[in-house]
Amino acid sequence: MIQEHAAFEKSVAPLTETDLDSLLRQGEAIRFLVAAEGQTLLGYAAITFDWSVWRAQRYAHLDCLFVCEISRGRGIGSLLLAEAKAVAKQEGVDRMEWQTPAWNEQAIRFYRREGADCQEKSRFVMILA
Repeated sequence: MIQEHAAFEKSVAPLTETDLDSLLRQGEAIRFLVAAEGQTLLGYAAITFDWSVWRAQRYAHLDCLFVCEISRGRGIGSLLLAEAKAVAKQEGVDRMEWQTPAWNEQAIRFYRREGADCQEKSRFVMILA
């Protein structure tokens, strides 16, 4: 599903099963939420935590929220987002931040419907390898 998410965002996730296993063993560093029906995965969210220097406070970073195309429109994204907010609140943080591609109008509408505000910024990436 992570590979499907990356392809949807016109990217590639070089993540292997070993990498994923390592991430799942990180415990408190990263939280994975999964929506499933039986053995069928419908969507997932991943949350990490970081510090805001400006605010001198910790915050949640919603690294991923993805629902498989066949499962969209069933409220799964709302359930995953609600659970992500609950996890963030349990951690004692006062906000959650994330980004989505500017071309993903469906996601932007979804996040606005869910009560999120958008802060216009450009996201930069610098490969260091």
